[in-house]
Amino acid sequence: MEHQLRNIEKCPICGGDSQQHFLEAEDHNVSNDSFNIVECNDCSFRFTNPIPKEETIGDYYKSENYVSHSGTKKGLINTLYHLVRSRAIKQKERLASKYSGTKQILDIGCGTGDFLAYCKSKKWNTLGLEPDKSARKMAIHNNLIEAKPLNHLYAVEENAFDVISMWHVLEHVYNLNEDIEQYKKILKKEGVLIVAVPNCSSKDAEHYKSNWAAYDLPIHLYHFRPDNIKQLFAKHGMEVVEILPMKYDAYYISMISEKYKEGNILSGFLNGLKSNLAANAKNNKYSSQIYVIKHQKDV
Repeated sequence: MEHQLRNIEKCPICGGDSQQHFLEAEDHNVSNDSFNIVECNDCSFRFTNPIPKEETIGDYYKSENYVSHSGTKKGLINTLYHLVRSRAIKQKERLASKYSGTKQILDIGCGTGDFLAYCKSKKWNTLGLEPDKSARKMAIHNNLIEAKPLNHLYAVEENAFDVISMWHVLEHVYNLNEDIEQYKKILKKEGVLIVAVPNCSSKDAEHYKSNWAAYDLPIHLYHFRPDNIKQLFAKHGMEVVEILPMKYDAYYISMISEKYKEGNILSGFLNGLKSNLAANAKNNKYSSQIYVIKHQKDV
């Protein structure tokens, strides 16, 4: 696959211009090509560099393995994903309800709209943003969700939402700092931004190294650890008020990682269990984590 790449000169979090090579990993879903992750020498943030140009990144999503867009249930791992998904959706809605006022929710990267469809059944006013045209079409026609292209973000009026949710989306966002400023503008003063991302300091990430499925190069542009999230949002006048684990992700990611290294699914399940047992609320080392983020009180 012919790449159109661009270099990231400065760290997206601290702006530092000194980087070192961290890891090289393969795109297992589309191109089978290798991409690099670098680490900022100033703040230790890890990010993919170089990255595909924004106008060509869509080509790297064209895989049935990208379940949130395709909805596929082929294979044991995807079947297990869908079995867990309905329970996870209910847990996500309960979390959003904990912080909601007038039940206005924006889901960025809404995929086929399953989460918003459930929210709608619970009397939420919903809006979804989704860059993929086919996924957006499924959200509109199958789930009867109002779903718009991603650039609609900048057409939303200020102070519009109690909750903005991003379920495994922030790591895909090209204009990271500019978009966070916009999230802040359209979020109500007492509202919450709920961000779920993989955690590259987890036990399963350390175990699988370049085969860790949640690196997901090149479509994952950033590889967050808890301190990175806190630092990123602090510079935008926001603060993390709660961190929650996504325990199912350790099993799902570990099983896919085993597939990449031609291992077996049982080993993946066991490594997912080990990852969860090694994590706790103090070390925040779960495979994926949810960050509840609010406006800083004095901003």
